[in-house]
Amino acid sequence: MSEQMFENIAFFQSRHCSIKIAWSSFKSECEKGVILFLTGRAEYFLKYVPFFERMNALGFTVFALDHRGQGASGRMLPESEKGYVEDFSFYVDDAEDFLKNTVLEYAGKIPVFLVSHSMGGAVSLLLAARCPDLFTKIVFTSPMWGLIYDMPEFLVTTIVKGACRLGFGKFYALGKSAKDYLKPFEKTHLTQSFENYMRQQKFVTENPSFALGGPAFKWVCESMKAMEKLPEAAKKVKAPVLLVQAENDTVVDNNAQNIVAENLENCRKTLIEKGFHELLNEEKEFYEKTISVISDFLLS
Repeated sequence: MSEQMFENIAFFQSRHCSIKIAWSSFKSECEKGVILFLTGRAEYFLKYVPFFERMNALGFTVFALDHRGQGASGRMLPESEKGYVEDFSFYVDDAEDFLKNTVLEYAGKIPVFLVSHSMGGAVSLLLAARCPDLFTKIVFTSPMWGLIYDMPEFLVTTIVKGACRLGFGKFYALGKSAKDYLKPFEKTHLTQSFENYMRQQKFVTENPSFALGGPAFKWVCESMKAMEKLPEAAKKVKAPVLLVQAENDTVVDNNAQNIVAENLENCRKTLIEKGFHELLNEEKEFYEKTISVISDFLLS
């Protein structure tokens, strides 16, 4: 990762708690469109520079931000490695402000596209429902429209809501810890690319301020409430949508994605067979298939 990448990171102040939100742009020399890209939980946009470069080559300038509480953005808790958000809508508000105050001002009359991964997919869908006329096309890869749990969902809901009511919202959720991001490759099931996984491990080890561990009970609770809103939000989205699913995803629920997708007016779905959750950080075979379907959709 070049030093220039860090130097190009800018910030804006969120309307909530004055949190500084990190962002940057990746310009195309043959610009035909602008992409707003939103990452997943515990990620940072610098992780996706190779993907941005592929989009640049197709003629798309990319704007990306780090969600509050992760990446280079400000934290809400003293424990910087704890995943936390006071209200899931704050993510959407940050993205909306970035879209309207920065991305659209730059784009002018150039078409604007929305691309997201995992948690960014929940944020993006809620954003698109708020702003149904601003996006030309929308792409979701492995969107967090439902989570896969280690126990029955009703039990998870009871535990999480109970913990928050009892004042434990800022504590780590069951089984989570500050060092979750250091799990060995074999236990993550995020990507089948050992090389890509270790590259990210090296990055957060060398740049510990970017590291984020497991989520707090409050983050889980807020995410559950947000995901309940997605089927109705989907009905407000008018732009053509591409949903890219990973067949062997163990993080987000593909069945929940299918339910939400049924409420989208114009949705095309592609399954990446044998792919793991992080399709944009996957082994070359699955990564190239993902890039191909995204490219074909955006350019068609």
